[in-house]
Amino acid sequence: MTQTVAGSPGLRRTLSQTDYEVLKAMPDLSSIPPLQRFGFAKRQINEIFEKFKVFLEELDSFIGQSYIKTSEDLKGEHNDTQNMLRQIVSIVEIIDRDHMKVAFFGRTSNGKSTVINSMLRDQILPSGIGHTTNCFLSITGVDVQEPYLLRPDSPDKKNAQTIKRLSHSLSKECLDPNAIVRLYWPKTKCALIRDEVVLVDSPGIDMSPDVDGWIDTHCQDADVFVLVANSESTLMHSEKNFFRRVNAKLSQPNIFILNNRWDCSAGEDVLHKEEVRSQHQERTIEFIVDELGLMTRKEANERIFFISAKEALKIRIGDGSGLPQAWEERHAEFEDFESKFEQCLSASAISTKFHSHALRGRDIANSLYEALKKVEDLSFAYRKKCEEEKKRKEEQLQFMLKESEAIKHHFKKKIEAVGSQVEQLVSKALTEEILRLSNTVDSFSYPFQKDFINKYKTELENHLEEHLGRNLMDRCHNQLSKVYEEIKSEMCGRIQQLIDVQESAAIGPSQAGIEMQSSFEPIYQIDCQSLFMGFQCQLAFQFSFGPTAMARRFLGPRYSLFLSTLGESPLPPSPPSERSAQRPGNSAAGSSSEDNALLLIATQLLPVFSSKAAITASALFFGVYNVVGWRVIAASGAVYCGLYGYERLKYTERAMERRYKQQFCDYASIKLHDIVTYTGNCCSTQVQRDLSSTLSRLLSSITGNMTVLKTQIAGLTAEIVRSKEVYDTASAKRLQNEQCREDISHYLKLFGV
Repeated sequence: MTQTVAGSPGLRRTLSQTDYEVLKAMPDLSSIPPLQRFGFAKRQINEIFEKFKVFLEELDSFIGQSYIKTSEDLKGEHNDTQNMLRQIVSIVEIIDRDHMKVAFFGRTSNGKSTVINSMLRDQILPSGIGHTTNCFLSITGVDVQEPYLLRPDSPDKKNAQTIKRLSHSLSKECLDPNAIVRLYWPKTKCALIRDEVVLVDSPGIDMSPDVDGWIDTHCQDADVFVLVANSESTLMHSEKNFFRRVNAKLSQPNIFILNNRWDCSAGEDVLHKEEVRSQHQERTIEFIVDELGLMTRKEANERIFFISAKEALKIRIGDGSGLPQAWEERHAEFEDFESKFEQCLSASAISTKFHSHALRGRDIANSLYEALKKVEDLSFAYRKKCEEEKKRKEEQLQFMLKESEAIKHHFKKKIEAVGSQVEQLVSKALTEEILRLSNTVDSFSYPFQKDFINKYKTELENHLEEHLGRNLMDRCHNQLSKVYEEIKSEMCGRIQQLIDVQESAAIGPSQAGIEMQSSFEPIYQIDCQSLFMGFQCQLAFQFSFGPTAMARRFLGPRYSLFLSTLGESPLPPSPPSERSAQRPGNSAAGSSSEDNALLLIATQLLPVFSSKAAITASALFFGVYNVVGWRVIAASGAVYCGLYGYERLKYTERAMERRYKQQFCDYASIKLHDIVTYTGNCCSTQVQRDLSSTLSRLLSSITGNMTVLKTQIAGLTAEIVRSKEVYDTASAKRLQNEQCREDISHYLKLFGV
């Protein structure tokens, strides 16, 4: 740490970075030399605004993302934050360039350059009798070993010694009065310019009519104006007019008035000298207080000095011999000017350079507080809205799940009931069609040829298949369609109610609405070719009163048992009249114990007759002959033969076709009776399958909407998490902003602005 040096204003102190960190916690700045306060203030406010800039960059990104994801209402805050960020960036750039600037003005040959040389403790600027400085000169301290200068017409660094040639009015290379030559002097050679002080020397204000241009170009950012007047006369009109214009263009300029060449009073009577001094001072106070209104009379007395810059320069460069009497007083007053000048310059520069920036930063912090509070409020309200919406959708989803399961269970039972109803309906219709089967078979017309019996059978099967399918459809269609449409309409109605609820839940219309499919018609087709594949017809002629026919007629259903006992094949099917008498349910079907006994006797005797057919026939013939005689036997034989011949003549292809149809009808009736239950079950299965498919399709529309609901719930959950993050981040940012605002307030309090 650099050691603090106390003493005269010429012995300035410097502060290292560690000192700045320590002084940040100090309650006041009394321990810091005046000119170094500006550097400290600049460092302080620069640190504050650098942190503020980083904070605003993060905040801009945060509000931008919050605006995109959370609420359109933050668009204005986002734009405002971007504008504030641009302002802070601009302020940081300005602060980096800011320095304390002092402008020296006065009439020609009043000693402006000599005053500056005295303050710099070196013969830097050209000075002498007559009009010396012909353009503006600025002196800035830099961290270099050798000084250099920059001409206004070239960026190249020039030797500092050329300044006397460039800026001297007698030089052939003299510049325009409004031009400025910038001299960069090593800080190690001059203590005054170490602390970011820039001194500006000017030509005489009585040498150019473009005073307003001078003020606009070189004085707008000046913190202190030093008017170097000639103490041998009071303020001139040119000097007063200059400051009238400065006061008109700048708000409350800080003015110091140096009455130079006061060494001319050496040897004068003390009383007369004080009278002249009082006269100069009173007229100057009247001008700056009463006319310009820049300060109070007390403050004005602190800003007017009577000095000899030439004497001060000689003393400071070590050539103080032969000075007029009372030089100590004049030098002491010059040092008093420097002290008060430094105090005023530092305070003025801090106020003019940083005060407005600090106030603007505080206003920005206040605005950000409101913006962040709005972000908090909006994110909180948005989260509550999302939570309420999520809860409503979750309740809606649970209702849909429960209702869809109830609908599924309810209609499964209904579909089973409808299936049973369809099975009964189709079975009944098919049974009725079997009872009418003979009519259906009789209605078949196709050329019958014994040699092409298979073709006839195929066509008959196709005919029967077509008629059965059509008749079943005619019988079942209306009733089945009614039942089918009723349950289907009920399904659609229940599902549509759920979809209407979904629409009210703002799921969206994409899944809404139920499209009714066309009416369903079950397939009644019966594969007669496969069903009647085993049918075998007996078309050989059979005499009605032959032994076989008589046995079938008298034995009925027991004829097959009788033949099986004999080890022979069954006889051809009996005629329809006999078949009807033999079916279960007929009165002839219920046999008595006597019939069973007769069957037993016939079964036992028939083998004997068969083995002794000839003996039996002979015995029977002679027995009958002995009883009735030969005439009766001959007559009976004639009648029997006649009947046989008659029936044989009538057994044509037409009769064969009738027998074929009769046998086919009997066989088909049995086979169709076997598939009644199967056919009804098939139709029932078709109806149940179609209704189940319809139910699944309708439920899938609910499932799709429930998927949409789940997606929306997931999205709301993410939005809730995101809005919570926005709220928490906004709260943290608000605390950061509060810290920035406290830093700015501490700065304003610390530097008294």
